[in-house]
Amino acid sequence: MAFIKSTNLITDVALTVDNLTGGTNGKIVRITGDNTVTNTTYSDTAAQLNSVLFKIDGIYYSAGVVPNVGEVAQIGSLIAGSSYFLGEQGYITSVAPTPSSTVRVLYIGFALNTSDLLFRPGIPISG
Repeated sequence: MAFIKSTNLITDVALTVDNLTGGTNGKIVRITGDNTVTNTTYSDTAAQLNSVLFKIDGIYYSAGVVPNVGEVAQIGSLIAGSSYFLGEQGYITSVAPTPSSTVRVLYIGFALNTSDLLFRPGIPISG
């Protein structure tokens, strides 16, 4: 019998995805195919929300500590220790939307300080 040890490491080196185009800086984006992404919203399908990235300063982050999130003008300073969710227009918000048949709640991560976010997208939840 084989055992696999699973670890949950928090590192200051975020995983990034190269050779992508599209999406708006500061927004959560989703892969649409052929190395392109598009902005996402909380009304996207659960399947679409399973392939999200965070675009900051032209870099696409897939997991880990994302730097300078609090410096994006539309987001502003983060609240250290607060959880963040996908907002209506693709930016993150500290207030979870109310799930419904057309609105999905997607946990994005939590603020380590006023500018850095631990990006760990969860499973989309519908109402």
